[in-house]
Formats: sequence, C-alpha cells, structure tokens
Amino acid sequence: MSNESDHAWKLMSDLRTCVFVTTSGEGFHGRPMSAIVKKDEGAVYFLSDQSSAKDEEVLRDAHVLLVFGNGSSKFVCLQGQASVSSDRALVKRLWNPGAQAFWPNGPDDRNVIAITIDPHHAEYWEGDAGIVGAAKMLVAVMRGKRPDLGEQKAVNL
Repeated sequence: MSNESDHAWKLMSDLRTCVFVTTSGEGFHGRPMSAIVKKDEGAVYFLSDQSSAKDEEVLRDAHVLLVFGNGSSKFVCLQGQASVSSDRALVKRLWNPGAQAFWPNGPDDRNVIAITIDPHHAEYWEGDAGIVGAAKMLVAVMRGKRPDLGEQKAVNL
C-alpha cells in the first residue's frame, strides 16, 4: 500500500462520519452515517436498518460514494462497491455503543444489517484552515496568484 493510500485510510478513520451516497430512480440520495473503517480488512462498514431506502438502493446499484470531511481542512471522497449482509456474526463484530442508541434490542435485532464497502478509488484534500488558510488566501490575492491550500491526491485502494 502506498503512503497516499495509507494516508487516505487514516483520514477516513479519523473523520469517521461521512455522507453515504447511493443512486435511486430519481437521482442521488445521500445521508450522514457513521463509518466503521477497517484498513486491515480493506473495507468500510456501516450498520443499517433493513427497511431503509439505502439498502434497497444498494441492491439495485452497488456503486456508492462516501464523502468524509471535517468541514474546513480535511476531506476524502471514496468510490466503491457496496454489499448488504444480515450475517449476525458480522453485525455483532461491528456493534458499538452508538448502534445501541438506534437499535435498543442490541445486535440480535433482526432489523440490523451490515453494509460493506469494497473501496476502489479515493481522493483526499488536506490543507490549512482558520487563520493560516485565510492568510494564504490573502497573500495569493495580493500577488495575483492561486493560493496553495494544501495537498490533493488520488489513490487506488
């Protein structure tokens, strides 16, 4: 794995919350979700409810986009293939305290399923935010040049 690939995995792991984008008959459908990032498995997981639209959308078209970001200086867009599983052992392995809030009956609740993302490609952007980013913008404007706001890399996962 390349340094850029390792860095993309680290950013996703650190950011954890993303917008999970699927396609429906009417276009794109995105919703915020908590990702369970497992670099050692080469996968990103989600716990979901089997009656949700995203699960049906994944079954119709497995191509998904995950958009991670902290809102100011770190972003990752990941493309991959999604699959849906009701495997109780997988659900139990992925179970966490946040999931308990959504499914009070615990990991044995038959409505809880796992969505696995097999990532193919990611792009990340990382740069300065706040005062440093604003200063770089100001200097660029004064010099009539584009600002250097950080690093952008495209990587295959």
